[in-house]
Amino acid sequence: MTASIRNFGNNITLKPQSVYSVSDESEVLAILNAHAGQPMKAIGSLHAWSAIAETDGVVIEMSSLNSVQIADDKASVWIGAGCKVKRALRKLSGAGLTLPSVGLIDEQTVAGATATGTHGSGKNSLSHSIEAVRVAHYDSVSGKATVATIENGDALRAARCSLGLMGVIVAIKFSCRPKYNVQEHARGFKTLADVMAMERQYPLQQFYLMPWSWNYFGHHRVESTADRSKLATLYRLYCFSVIDVGLHLAVTFLARWLQKAWAIRSFFRFVLPWTIVPNWKVVDDSHAMLVMEHELFRHIEIEVFVPRSKVEEATELLIDVLSVFGGQPKRNLPRTDALLNSIEVRHQLDSLGGSYVHHYPICYRRVLPDDTLLSMTSRSNHADSDEDWYAISFISYQLPDERDGFFKFANFVGPLVAKLYGGRCHWGKYNPLTADQNRELYPQLDAFVAEVSRIDPEGRFSNRWLSRSVRVTSSHE
Repeated sequence: MTASIRNFGNNITLKPQSVYSVSDESEVLAILNAHAGQPMKAIGSLHAWSAIAETDGVVIEMSSLNSVQIADDKASVWIGAGCKVKRALRKLSGAGLTLPSVGLIDEQTVAGATATGTHGSGKNSLSHSIEAVRVAHYDSVSGKATVATIENGDALRAARCSLGLMGVIVAIKFSCRPKYNVQEHARGFKTLADVMAMERQYPLQQFYLMPWSWNYFGHHRVESTADRSKLATLYRLYCFSVIDVGLHLAVTFLARWLQKAWAIRSFFRFVLPWTIVPNWKVVDDSHAMLVMEHELFRHIEIEVFVPRSKVEEATELLIDVLSVFGGQPKRNLPRTDALLNSIEVRHQLDSLGGSYVHHYPICYRRVLPDDTLLSMTSRSNHADSDEDWYAISFISYQLPDERDGFFKFANFVGPLVAKLYGGRCHWGKYNPLTADQNRELYPQLDAFVAEVSRIDPEGRFSNRWLSRSVRVTSSHE
């Protein structure tokens, strides 16, 4: 067995028998043929917190498959599966293009990002814009490895967000669009309704619920035809030094070293608001505006997706859940207790009081419905009338061996939001939901499993976590 491999969050360990790096499709096929019958996983940046890439079999490292081939008409682009999103965006930018959707982080490979439904704010996920996928798998007749191009029907909808279950993706064809600028400014709000109303003017906005002050901070964003602002470089320096570095240094000190609940609450109530420059309107390239340097500090995350019509109700409950975990009283006691009693978890929450003090702004991003079978905002059917979703992200900067409180919180919140609001958990982040729970949340899950079973009937590309979460065949079982 080779040396173990750790993911970015340092919460998942891969212990493969063999590790290979590949540079083209033929090498992928040779590895599949040489290890037929063994469990197998392709890996990229390992920027997922779920166990989606875990294996004790064969690991194929894909980073050298990083080509970017733009179509002559500039309407689409084939990108190698191991290409990082940031490299793809730079290559496209040189041709005056960009991808239809850009996530908050650009360190993932395109295969990893799409396999887990990575998204930004105000648009569909990156998976939605996939036009075709080239995937290496085993031929059902000969048993030999082959590469298929999937470009229509439920097979494509499954491959757009495949969870790595449909084989080794070697290249992805995306639609692309002319690159564009984004205008951004920030301001505070007292209520959720007020900040959500701003999306009519700023459809790309994302916003934050500030723990312990329970106020909101909006990053208002809209496409702009204006030229890049003269002060854009200064603004980028401010964002990097104050938010990407300064905020995270403060949070890691509070969460890892000081570890005092009163200090965390005081920071959010009295210190952080003074670091925000309100109403500073700046125009810059969309890639620069929409991406943060979130990978600079190790963290772990659970992200729940709630239908738009349920966001306000869910937020009121989540504030009370966070309050109890942080050793504070519930703000909406009668309503919260009635909801928790309705699903028989009130005593469970009360028993967890004081076990976790949340210490990072809670990010909200609106995501449009996807034409996929299993991304978090996949439509319940093929109708265009499905409502938008809001992704609500809870991030912890505690040290890896001090995350018991976070896991108690995440294991409570994931099923809670699923049961009460039909909320889904991000496939690439900490995800405690079981296959039975996911079957209630994803009406097209059976269609997804059918496509996976057709292309990988022996479950060579599955693992124990995926079997538990989606209930597909696993070669481990």
